Amino acid sequence: MKIPSPEIIDPKSVPSLRWGIIGPGGIANEFVSATKKHTTQQFSAVASRTAGRAAKFAADHAIPTVHENYQQLVEDENLDAIYIASWQVEHFEHAMLALNACKHVLIEKPITVLPEHAEQIFALAAEKGLLAMEAMWTRYLPQSTIIRKMLAEGDLGAPQLFTGTFAVDNRHIERLWTKGGGGIVYDMGIYPIAMAQQFMGNPSSISASGSVDENGMDQESFAVLDYDHGGRSLVTTSGIATVPTTASCSFEKGVIVVDEPFFVPSGIRLRDKELYFEEQTWSDQTPIRGHEGLSYQATWFAKYVSEGRNDSEVHSAADTIANIRTAQEITAQLGATPF
Repeated sequence: MKIPSPEIIDPKSVPSLRWGIIGPGGIANEFVSATKKHTTQQFSAVASRTAGRAAKFAADHAIPTVHENYQQLVEDENLDAIYIASWQVEHFEHAMLALNACKHVLIEKPITVLPEHAEQIFALAAEKGLLAMEAMWTRYLPQSTIIRKMLAEGDLGAPQLFTGTFAVDNRHIERLWTKGGGGIVYDMGIYPIAMAQQFMGNPSSISASGSVDENGMDQESFAVLDYDHGGRSLVTTSGIATVPTTASCSFEKGVIVVDEPFFVPSGIRLRDKELYFEEQTWSDQTPIRGHEGLSYQATWFAKYVSEGRNDSEVHSAADTIANIRTAQEITAQLGATPF
């Protein structure tokens, strides 16, 4: 077994879409900065419900048009796609607004907080011949293309055990502790949940424990995901403790380790199953580091639009909805009420 080469799409090989921005906050700033730096995508308009925010965002990123409201933005005939980075509880409203205006949509993760709302988004996109895609950017990183190739080859055999941890003391980020804005499982835990799915598929049962604060917001969770094939995932998430952000999966014939932090451009290690193991390594040597990796999803998105797709090949509507169901179940078992 050998680590295959990654699949990296040349940003110049896809159409340069004209994007509008809904929700010009922190993650939108990261996305626009990275995408302008590393791709040929264009950002043409922005709107916000907060007075002055859109104008400042436009000035910071040289975006030519500021709209007074989201309705004006989605009706802008000079736009092809809308990037939605509003609060989680607003994603459904804004996605449906954009789709009904015949715009493709890239929606920050989680795409919605309710699986039935995600189903409606994808159904409307399919009906109108538009692309709706969750911004689960880890699926579009070079290391994820390597993982897909290794899984498709089948040489590792059946998956046995996945472990994924995203634990960072984020108590200073007010949004994560405010109803409607986050919740640790939905905002941070969705990353290891999605990676567990990539390796293991969708769980048949979930058992979770953890802690909830006085406002009903989840703080930490420890979830065991069981699968019909006999494998198991251990997903740990915390917004109050910090430990290494790691992910790995054991198979019948080897182990894949994703270098930390596993959800940004990093590296892959392919090991045997011995205590004193031998390994092959691949390290991402591109200049795209950290959250600049958000730019990859924009290139894949433009590729899908050019191909007339209304669903992502590597993170489908079905995948997206299943992960929301997993997050919903973990949160419910904790007794948290983040929305």
